[in-house]
Amino acid sequence: MTDDLGPLRQAMSDLSEHGGTADMYERALLKSRQVQRRRAVTTGAVAAAVVFAIGGTVAFAARHRPDPPTPPASTHTSDGRQNSSCPSTQTLGILVELPAGWSFASRAVECVETWAAADVRRPDASGVIYLFHYTAGTGWRFHDQGTGWDCQELGLTGPASFCTS
Repeated sequence: MTDDLGPLRQAMSDLSEHGGTADMYERALLKSRQVQRRRAVTTGAVAAAVVFAIGGTVAFAARHRPDPPTPPASTHTSDGRQNSSCPSTQTLGILVELPAGWSFASRAVECVETWAAADVRRPDASGVIYLFHYTAGTGWRFHDQGTGWDCQELGLTGPASFCTS
């Protein structure tokens, strides 16, 4: 029993020449590239939107922020009372930890412009001065300890007892 499949094969061959081939691989690659491009564009757009949203929020907040507090002006008023914006020794004591046996002197803190100086007593009976600086936004901060500083280097225009020149 033999089958004569020659004419069937010939017919199928003729049909395949006219119909072409179905190339699924090329279409799959094309679709994959389209999806990658869409994801890249979407990710970029979302990132740009987030940056603009954060930047807009920061700009809005910065524009509606209250003015910074004014720094302290001077040491003492003309009648001898201390300026209310000048910190007390208790306030300055929170900013620094004095070594054992050291203490702030009973004399008031001297404030000149944005600087404050407090006398510190040591066990050997010698004294040293702690210098503090005021910055808007951060407040009073410890600057240095010593016996005197150059007023010009500190940016002071008025006289101060803690300045050597």
